[in-house]
Amino acid sequence: MLVRSATMLALTAALAPLAAASAHDLPGSVFPFGVAVVRELATGALFAVAAALPFWALDWAGHLIDTWRGASLAEVLAPPTGERTSPLGNLYLLLGVVIFLALGGHRLALEAFVEGLSSAPVGAPVAVHGLGQAVLGGARLTGDALAFAVALAAPAAAALVLVELALGLVARAAPQVPVFFAGMPLRAGVGLAAALLGLAILVGRLPGAFHDALGAASGLLRMLGT
Repeated sequence: MLVRSATMLALTAALAPLAAASAHDLPGSVFPFGVAVVRELATGALFAVAAALPFWALDWAGHLIDTWRGASLAEVLAPPTGERTSPLGNLYLLLGVVIFLALGGHRLALEAFVEGLSSAPVGAPVAVHGLGQAVLGGARLTGDALAFAVALAAPAAAALVLVELALGLVARAAPQVPVFFAGMPLRAGVGLAAALLGLAILVGRLPGAFHDALGAASGLLRMLGT
């Protein structure tokens, strides 16, 4: 939290001259000024959510796999967010952060945000048409992130379905076998193996996902400034 706060203050101080150069005249009365503050908070939150959706999709995918393989009780705290997540969700999330930084995504994200200060300057009036398009765009991006998470978890889901079919056949052929308890380590192992094998596909798709997310975040800012 200390590092995050220091980084936020440093970026604010660095971007303040640019924001002031492109800013509109701020209202002098209290209520319009409060509306302007809410507008800026909503704009920043919209950009942040759109840019972070791939990371949330990674966390969701790992959480799904851990739930399906019976490891939902082994929850941990995700270092980047401080929220509760699963072991595979944490692994996927940290892998995404490493790849994002290695590709220079943090520089692209900062560049996109700086461009947003010009396309949607501070204190600019809210465009109703652009606001509606931005809300719909944000909802569409959330749906795409959910679809991306399901696609990442699909190989493990297919493997676990085959395991359940095999256990069902064993239970049918030999009812005396305690399939439920015997299948617990099998589900956990197969799910983990499928998730690790799926990392080969995951690593190849992440650069495109990050690029699309940053492009979508910039597009949302442009919509607000239309």
